[in-house]
Amino acid sequence: MNMLKDRQKSILEAAILEHIRTARPVASQEIMECLRLGVSPATIRSEMQTLDEEGYLEQPHTSAGRVPTDKGYRFFVDNVIEQSMLEKGEKRKMDEVFNAKEVDEFIKYLSRSVAEISGVFAAVGAFDDDVFYDNGLAEILDEPEFKEASSIRAFSRLVDLLDETIPELFRAHDIEEEAMFIGSENPLHEARDYAMTVSRWHHPEGFEGFVAMVGPKRTHYEKHMAIVRYLEKIR
Repeated sequence: MNMLKDRQKSILEAAILEHIRTARPVASQEIMECLRLGVSPATIRSEMQTLDEEGYLEQPHTSAGRVPTDKGYRFFVDNVIEQSMLEKGEKRKMDEVFNAKEVDEFIKYLSRSVAEISGVFAAVGAFDDDVFYDNGLAEILDEPEFKEASSIRAFSRLVDLLDETIPELFRAHDIEEEAMFIGSENPLHEARDYAMTVSRWHHPEGFEGFVAMVGPKRTHYEKHMAIVRYLEKIR
């Protein structure tokens, strides 16, 4: 997966960022306008065709443009995204969450803050407690991926499972701190149409638990990673 040429990497990155921004298939002309690589439209089309054949992009039947595949998103996460940090306001929001000393209050505030910062659905619970809160469902269902009633029902079924399945996921797959699953990588069958990042958190008062961020594969992965890195620093 690291064998892509520099130009192909640039085109793949541009296609992913444009698709994240617009939720539409991306055409070669849009890539040309974004990158200004100094090559012909035919060259960009040829490179996109190669990325399609290698499994990084795919072409929906009803569109001339292309969208990233799970493999494309994985390459983007592993090889393109740089170290990302929370912005000052976001860090302040998270710091305020950790001022809560009671597990119930802390989990409620953490779910709200993670949903706001990540822009996706957030579920938070404690490993040794029945406390569980989630946030962001109404906002995530406003995304274009959920315009069909069947998509809303499918995501709602997943939400109903998270309080029980996420702790089991950590145990069954020996997740020490965090993991990011993209589409078909997800061990939860109900989550294989989405991107899901899970992480442990440790409160200085001694209790610990999990957070799960779930949304469309067209998501801001760097923001999820910034949240995870922040949580890893808190002990």
